[in-house]
Amino acid sequence: LQRAVALIVFATALLLSDQGWAQTPVMHGRAAILIDGTTGQVLFDYNSAVRNYPASTTKLLTALVAVEHGSLDQIITISSKAIDQPPGSSACYISVGEQQRLEYLLYGLLLSSGNDCADAIAEGLTNGQPEQFLVWMNETAKRVGATNSQFRNPHGLHDPEHYTTAADLAKIAQAALANSIVRRIAGTKEFNWPGKNNGTYYNHNAMLFTYDGTVGGKNGFTEQAGLTLVSSAERDGQFLVGVVLGESSRLNQYNDMKALLDYGFEAFEAREVVTAGTPMGEVAIKDGLLPQVRLTTSKGFEVMVSRGGDSSVSVSANIPTDVAAPIEAGTVLGQVEVRVGGQLLGMVPLVAEISVEAKPPLQNHVKNWVLSVLKGLAWTLLGLLVFRTVVKTIRRIIRRRRRLRRPPVRAQSTYSRSAAPLARDHHPSP
Repeated sequence: LQRAVALIVFATALLLSDQGWAQTPVMHGRAAILIDGTTGQVLFDYNSAVRNYPASTTKLLTALVAVEHGSLDQIITISSKAIDQPPGSSACYISVGEQQRLEYLLYGLLLSSGNDCADAIAEGLTNGQPEQFLVWMNETAKRVGATNSQFRNPHGLHDPEHYTTAADLAKIAQAALANSIVRRIAGTKEFNWPGKNNGTYYNHNAMLFTYDGTVGGKNGFTEQAGLTLVSSAERDGQFLVGVVLGESSRLNQYNDMKALLDYGFEAFEAREVVTAGTPMGEVAIKDGLLPQVRLTTSKGFEVMVSRGGDSSVSVSANIPTDVAAPIEAGTVLGQVEVRVGGQLLGMVPLVAEISVEAKPPLQNHVKNWVLSVLKGLAWTLLGLLVFRTVVKTIRRIIRRRRRLRRPPVRAQSTYSRSAAPLARDHHPSP
């Protein structure tokens, strides 16, 4: 009986494996989440909206703010305040008065989790006003969608008012790892710090050494936060970001992260739900030489769907009622929203397929009509003048010819006409 049960279990496992089904991971910490690192699509959620302390995973946000507000070759002078860290605090042991490149401090921040590097960066990029750096951190968090978080320091040492959620931390990690500089440094296994004695630093994120395809991330620990970990991996075009918070042991911390990433790669596959150049409708054109123009998608869009099944993917086009001419081909006139399970993953621009010229303005119509009428009248008048001239010329020619054809008229003597009365005067009446 035991052998039969074992065979059934083995056959069931093979069947599930063949169908590509993956077991939903069981988490041991307080919260966890797995997202598609490209779109932010949530693939697994465990208490991700519950408030937790991030510990040193805060430093991913610190690094993102640093590269957005500084340059890698910027020189930062280390202050006494930056190296004044609590006993047992993670540090890179930089010294007061040292002048270090921001790039080196970022390696110390993300590989060895140096709290002294974090404070030095916050001071150095704000001319000694680290409060401004905290403003930048909270502004950046809100910008990337981490709206349920608050940051009170750049390193993650415990502060009751320094908190986040797994969902927010995933968004921060997604934005940070989308930055090529942060991604490169966070994914570096070891760094030889120029000019420092024993200056070889190894990345504390063990996933880089134990999990194929790991891109980068950050681990952390405080008594209040427990063990925390953000890690990402890329395989076969899939890029995943995982977060685990409040773990009680390093074994659970890394096993839970591996289980999250394995689940994502095994249970989901990328599917193109919007193809570039697909017609999505037409928009009416006001005052155009064409009454409407067709809109097409400017690019494609992929989402993660369950292998062997479908996720609740919805694609909807937002097209205005009308637009005014002229319109050039490629002009963005609308957008396509892509959602999975109600979550907005992204928008694809809708562009005009062809150009549409505007009709001439009404005043140009009137002007052209008046000019046309005046031109017609001018030609008519000119024609009448020519006709009249021709008629007059013809009449003169006819009259001249008639006069030439008449017989000559004999002229009477002026003397005979005037002599008669004179004769009467010389003969008085009887």
